[in-house]
Amino acid sequence: MKRSDLLLTPGRRILLLLCFFIVGYAVTAALTLPLAKILANRMPAFLRIATVLQDLLLFIAPAIATACIICRRPAELLRVDSAPTARAVLSVALIVALSMPAMEAIIYANSHLHLPKCMASFESAAIEMEATASAVTETLLRSNTSVAALVLNVLIIGVLAGFSEELLFRGCFQRLLSTGGMNPHAAIWLVAAIFSAFHFQLFGFVPRMLLGAYFGYLLLWTRSLWAPILAHTLNNTVYVVAAWVALRRDPSAPLESESAGELYPAVLIALSALATVAALAWLYFGERKKRFAKLQEKN
Repeated sequence: MKRSDLLLTPGRRILLLLCFFIVGYAVTAALTLPLAKILANRMPAFLRIATVLQDLLLFIAPAIATACIICRRPAELLRVDSAPTARAVLSVALIVALSMPAMEAIIYANSHLHLPKCMASFESAAIEMEATASAVTETLLRSNTSVAALVLNVLIIGVLAGFSEELLFRGCFQRLLSTGGMNPHAAIWLVAAIFSAFHFQLFGFVPRMLLGAYFGYLLLWTRSLWAPILAHTLNNTVYVVAAWVALRRDPSAPLESESAGELYPAVLIALSALATVAALAWLYFGERKKRFAKLQEKN
């Protein structure tokens, strides 16, 4: 984008997004507090409504409001004005499938991380915070294992969460940093770290940060926010469906992979990592070739 397409300085753009985010948080809290009393005996229903409100007011509204105020072409700023290529869509689906064993190993390793003894109190607090953060998803998934509940959970946890979080973190925040002069790679990893920290799960920080970086590079390579939205949605949906299948078989089944204490064989994990890298390279070089061809057409 041209500098003339953007209003305010880079720092003020970030500050504006932060202000909208704080307002969204306040409005969400103001709406959910009385709602919690009304639906005190219907916790799953309350959590679903609260999650939808959070996605709409805390993620979607600040991103759109910021983009509309600071940019003459907000859709282009957010990268929602173009669709990903068929190659990108296929790559996203392949990477979700191929990366599972390797990602499970990373999740397992991070979940079994132990801090030094001098940080025992912090570790206990982190474990408690993580349990609280996971309780919402656990309640939604365990409360009802009907097909209707599955569809609702996929729409809320998979589709809406994937869209809203990518719109805020990659579409708005990452784009504000990169269009403001920050190195694109630095912007990707900074936003990925903030994205992971926002979930308040220390023992899931590394895999979530890697996911955030992956989503960020999808945006950088494809120049379409719909690619990371698709990847995020598929990632969440696979988890929801897998949990639903497990709970249908055994209502007491653990939902977190680290709780099961099982990993794929080391050879399969290594092959998964190599295949994931190969799929990422296939996507990267394909998108670069497409951009190069477009430049030649213009010239």
